Amino acid sequence: MNIKNKVKNILDHSDKIILITTFSIIITLLFAFYNGYLGLTHKDSWSISIFIYYLCLVIAKSIAVKYDFKLKNKTDNKQIVIKKTYIKLSIFMFFIDLCLLAPITIMVTNPKEVAFGLIPSIIMAAYTTYKIIISIINYKKINKNVNLIYKFLRELSVIDSLVSVLTLQHTLIMVNGGMTSDMKTLSAITSFIIVSIIIIFSIVEMIKTIKMNID
Repeated sequence: MNIKNKVKNILDHSDKIILITTFSIIITLLFAFYNGYLGLTHKDSWSISIFIYYLCLVIAKSIAVKYDFKLKNKTDNKQIVIKKTYIKLSIFMFFIDLCLLAPITIMVTNPKEVAFGLIPSIIMAAYTTYKIIISIINYKKINKNVNLIYKFLRELSVIDSLVSVLTLQHTLIMVNGGMTSDMKTLSAITSFIIVSIIIIFSIVEMIKTIKMNID
């Protein structure tokens, strides 16, 4: 069997949602380290804090994938275990979402003038576009699936795309003259709106999913 057929066989017989998530984990991890690189190179607190956030996001995705593999062969009380796992992961993600307040506070109250250049803005824009497209695809596909682990991954995908908008916003501000007084006000408003949407979305999805799966 040649490489092409091996790849086709994997794609045809593997769990496509988990494959997509695994690929997403790799991309998110690379993006996290790129932000970490920008933070260390330019001594930018925002980039370092968002690097830590993305690492936490990768951890959450990895734990979800690990639990999915672990629970596939489980037969006893499987649905109860999956429900408890979903709740634990959702609570973990909720506290990670609250950690977004740190980079936003840094961006608004203590902005550092950083000359990022055009390349970072292109990378951020590409990543944001990719994440928004993937989140839409995942939301539509996974919405039809009753697997709570998949629903959690769907929620993470939406959150990831929203956070990428914040990251793009910060980069574009740095590329276009830095944080002026007007821009600081605008950033505070847009950041508050996005974080509020993320937190409300996380809580609503968790409550709705738990209610739908009450025995």
